Amino acid sequence: MILKSKETTIAYRCPVCGKNIMSIVGVFALSGDLIKLKCDCGESELTIMRTGDGKIRITVPCLMCPSSHTYVIGDASFFNRDLFVLTCAYSGVGVCYIGDPEKVRDALKQADEELIEMLKEAGFDDYDIYRNAIGTDDGSDIAFDRSQIDDIVRFVLSELKDDGGISCGCPAGEGEYDFEYTQDGVRIFCSKCGKFKDICLKGVICADEFLKLESIELTDSVN
Repeated sequence: MILKSKETTIAYRCPVCGKNIMSIVGVFALSGDLIKLKCDCGESELTIMRTGDGKIRITVPCLMCPSSHTYVIGDASFFNRDLFVLTCAYSGVGVCYIGDPEKVRDALKQADEELIEMLKEAGFDDYDIYRNAIGTDDGSDIAFDRSQIDDIVRFVLSELKDDGGISCGCPAGEGEYDFEYTQDGVRIFCSKCGKFKDICLKGVICADEFLKLESIELTDSVN
């Protein structure tokens, strides 16, 4: 059994392009420098860092306000809850969602519909354009910061290799493993024998499933 690091899913909506940005954050990553979760439009970012007293400071762009909001919460709220929502103090609108990936996705979907209803009531005629920016129901277009993907893949590869959970064409324990990006995720390969496996990382649920893998078999064909 592989020892998994404590982790949670965090998400926010870009107030500029309307896209949901979602990622996995581990306790080991939070022991280091400032974490930034950026929208790929380049116009917004969420930041996470440890405070001096060991709490977690999250700064989140707001849909309703011209400036971001900052929240300070404990580890239990960040890592142990199924769903924890940070809201704008002025409008009551959720701006950040933390917890189990399925529950975060469900909460985002509900917030999407509530936001569209608010836009309708406010007389915003082009709410269908905003609906298109929200994304698909399967979460496949939820954006990841590439540095987050690097952390996820390198962590899993290190744990699996130490546990003997990767098999390829080399004798046990002699493979040399690395990865490269593909259109839908990453290709894990052995630099010695050339065998590989393609892993889909198009959404946070795929990434969560990847984190739970206990073994990977590399072959010489697309899996």
